[in-house]
Amino acid sequence: MSGSTFGVAPDGYAAWYEFMQERNAPIERWQKSFKTLQQNYSDNSITLLRVYGKSAQFAVSKTEREWVKKGNTLVNLAFQGRVTEAPFSTSHETDFGAVKIETTRRNTDSFKAILKDDFGAIIWQEKQSEGKIIYVTTPYLAANAYKLSPGNYDFLANLLESSGGNKILVDEYIHGYKDKETQEIEETSNVFAYLLNTTLLIILIQGLVIVLILIFVYNNTLEKKKNLARATANNSQEYINALATILQNAQSREFIIKTIGEVEQLKLQKKLGLKVGKQDRESLVQAWTQQTKKTPIMLEKLLKMSTKKPSLNDIKLLEWMKQWKTIHQEINFQSSDYDNKQ
Repeated sequence: MSGSTFGVAPDGYAAWYEFMQERNAPIERWQKSFKTLQQNYSDNSITLLRVYGKSAQFAVSKTEREWVKKGNTLVNLAFQGRVTEAPFSTSHETDFGAVKIETTRRNTDSFKAILKDDFGAIIWQEKQSEGKIIYVTTPYLAANAYKLSPGNYDFLANLLESSGGNKILVDEYIHGYKDKETQEIEETSNVFAYLLNTTLLIILIQGLVIVLILIFVYNNTLEKKKNLARATANNSQEYINALATILQNAQSREFIIKTIGEVEQLKLQKKLGLKVGKQDRESLVQAWTQQTKKTPIMLEKLLKMSTKKPSLNDIKLLEWMKQWKTIHQEINFQSSDYDNKQ
């Protein structure tokens, strides 16, 4: 991954991170959201390093600026600044050795320059009350490709260590890396968000209404046959029991898989132009294959799972729903491709 300390490619930062660990720097990878960082560290003495990939775009948000103002430091390495007439490859002597820079980008605004040449600032800082934001015009300042340029590694290390923070955090969350706790929280949120955005919620509500109507009809019929002196049935208790049963079913993975599977099949039938209703699996697979020209292995697997009782954890359940999304996207893609040819 470009810019990640897990990346071993030339544009990764694995070698530099190992270098920082060997010098016993107070550094660690941060694999949670920025919001969680704010909640976990209230001492306001953090230096957060963000190395953006070769095509990433970024902007410092208002929330991040407010966090910096409290005394923290944000260091952004990315393609930023204006393209100038500077040579692409330049070498700059510093107290930490020669620093090799390969970009023509420079900043010509009136910020405090940390490293500059005749064309403008290569690295500069922007004061924010008690804290500061440091900008670097290239994301490759200390990438693996510069392992043989020790000045680059030492320069970035000193830039972070001299910022005044007690701890250096490298943001891996922006590259998609998340620790186990974060994955579990986000996957659970995604499952519930998916359910709320499908017709499953409507189905559950309709099911509840039907159960309540049946209870009402049953009680009325039963009352006519009972002696008037006999105590009437406890409708409130019946209602509570029925509701509890539905809620218990709704929390069952098997129930979720069965219900979502039926909803997704109905949606698929509509997209394929088939008659909405009970369709045999073979007809559905055949229609999808003809329209998408794709192998039906994934679809066949999904249809089989909907009729069985698979044991899926939260991660596999989320992956199962993503596969349904892929099946639908194949139809959308083919439709779009057809329209473009017209």
